[in-house]
Amino acid sequence: MAKKIAKHGSKGGDHTGKARSESEELLHTIFECAGDPVLLLCNGNFIDCNTAALKLLGYASKADLLDRRPSDISPPHQPDGLASPDKAAEMIDRAIENGYHRFEWVHLRADGSTIPVDVMLTSITVGERLYLHTLWRDLTERKQVEETLRNRETLIRTIYDTSSVAIFFINATGRICHANRRMAEMFRLSMDRLIGADYVSLVHPAERDDARQNMHRHLSRDIADVNLVRRYWREDGTEFWGQLTANRMLDNPRDGAGLVCVVMDISERKAAEEALVERSRELETLNQELAAANTRLASVQQELERLAMRDTLTGAWNRRYLSEIAQQEILRLDRYGHPVSVIFIDLDHFKAINDSHGHAVGDIVIQGFCDIARRCMRITDMLGRWGGEEFVIIMPNSGLMIASLLAERIRAAMAAHSFPQAGGVTASFGVAECRRDESWETWLERADAALYAAKKAGRNRVVSDTSDRNDAAQAESLDSSFLRLVWHNAYECGLSHIDNQHRSLFEHADSLLGAVMGDRPKDEIIPQINTLLNDLLVHFADEEAILRAAGYMELEQHAEIHRGLSEQAIEMARKFTDGELNIGDLFNFIAHDIVGKHLLSDDRKYFHALSTTET
Repeated sequence: MAKKIAKHGSKGGDHTGKARSESEELLHTIFECAGDPVLLLCNGNFIDCNTAALKLLGYASKADLLDRRPSDISPPHQPDGLASPDKAAEMIDRAIENGYHRFEWVHLRADGSTIPVDVMLTSITVGERLYLHTLWRDLTERKQVEETLRNRETLIRTIYDTSSVAIFFINATGRICHANRRMAEMFRLSMDRLIGADYVSLVHPAERDDARQNMHRHLSRDIADVNLVRRYWREDGTEFWGQLTANRMLDNPRDGAGLVCVVMDISERKAAEEALVERSRELETLNQELAAANTRLASVQQELERLAMRDTLTGAWNRRYLSEIAQQEILRLDRYGHPVSVIFIDLDHFKAINDSHGHAVGDIVIQGFCDIARRCMRITDMLGRWGGEEFVIIMPNSGLMIASLLAERIRAAMAAHSFPQAGGVTASFGVAECRRDESWETWLERADAALYAAKKAGRNRVVSDTSDRNDAAQAESLDSSFLRLVWHNAYECGLSHIDNQHRSLFEHADSLLGAVMGDRPKDEIIPQINTLLNDLLVHFADEEAILRAAGYMELEQHAEIHRGLSEQAIEMARKFTDGELNIGDLFNFIAHDIVGKHLLSDDRKYFHALSTTET
């Protein structure tokens, strides 16, 4: 700027002095680096500007701005309606006359958008030339804040004036200093009479002492904000109930301390409450009469439900209800993949018991069998009488192995029991796990076929339907009273380290099976589970290392299966320890998912990749 003034304000004087040159250079730097837009006017035109001005206006270079007049980069009219050229001339004249003039202006950016600025014009005379030093301050943010405040004030004023509740302010003396129209309407007073009135005078006489005491305590900060029901009074003698909320205002020089209060007319609500209380008294008598009737009705309904769902002799579920339960479990299997199994049971030679001892003894045997079965079952298992001496047990969340274990426990308990009139009675069991998309009829037919096989093989035994399962993954029946997981040489991959670990895991699972079958206590089973879990994690790590060394192409997929099984095994072991999972479900996961599906199925996929030579 100093250079520009020197150029326009002199006629060739000597400006080569070192001090003056440095001063001009400093002033020019300050001019160019100023954060606010700075411009220089001469004869009504811009002759110089700094970078901040170009940035604010959106111009690429000074050439776009210089030699233009302020009105050239302004809208046709300013916000006050005056034409921009006329008002610009007026502002310049004032600055020249007074030496300084400050005002607000609206300019146009290069893209045509408007920008409000605070303009400070300062006149500078150099020689015979007059310059106007122009400083702008961008008012965009301030204008936005002002607009927001105006809108907010308008909104608050609208709410205040149109509110359906009375809003008023009480000063330090307890008098009303401001109030909205609803306040005047509510108390049926003109605004002139309302303003300046003693607030307590509006309260019902019976509550005025309490109201005045509360108000003074509130004003003196002895109590916090107020929210209570108050009875109010009008000059015409009418009264109404109001919900009062009051908050202390900050002290101000004009009114001092004060309260802002809101009163909602709740007379209708109070009337409704009183009517409700009276109605409640009437209903209480009816309720007492109905309670006795409901008790009788509930008893009858329970008996009807029991008759509709239960077998009257044994208390077991009847055939119709058990079929409904089976359909629901099939839906859960299809939707969520939860396994479910069924046990079909027939009491051996039951007709001979009826023929020899009579139906009364037969009924005792049937009842006794149900008692024995229930003692062996989990709380989630459902026993039903299918007809005569035939029974069905549905086992949710249980695969074939778990169902076979329960069937064997019931069989052994029944065989060990002696009935006083009939002596020893045995039973045969057929077990089948439901398949996806299988009907209840087909599922039960498979269990019935397994039961038929048990009876054909000599009765007093458990036969499981294995028609759709991998033979290598099955538990094998060694005799009529014991199940084992048996290792075969056919399961070996040829690498002794892996084969030994597989065999050891089989032995752990078989040992756990023995503990389950023997109904061993939980504190004996937990160490076995922990040992099996630790050996399983070691095996997974060793197996992945061997497969990595062998260059097995599907290693990552196999390792992902390991991770999933490990996480699930650790979580299920924790749940069993914490009492959130029964041992049957845990063993089913170990026998089916880890031993059957993984060790004897997934692991076989890599056998071809291993050399039969031990490393």
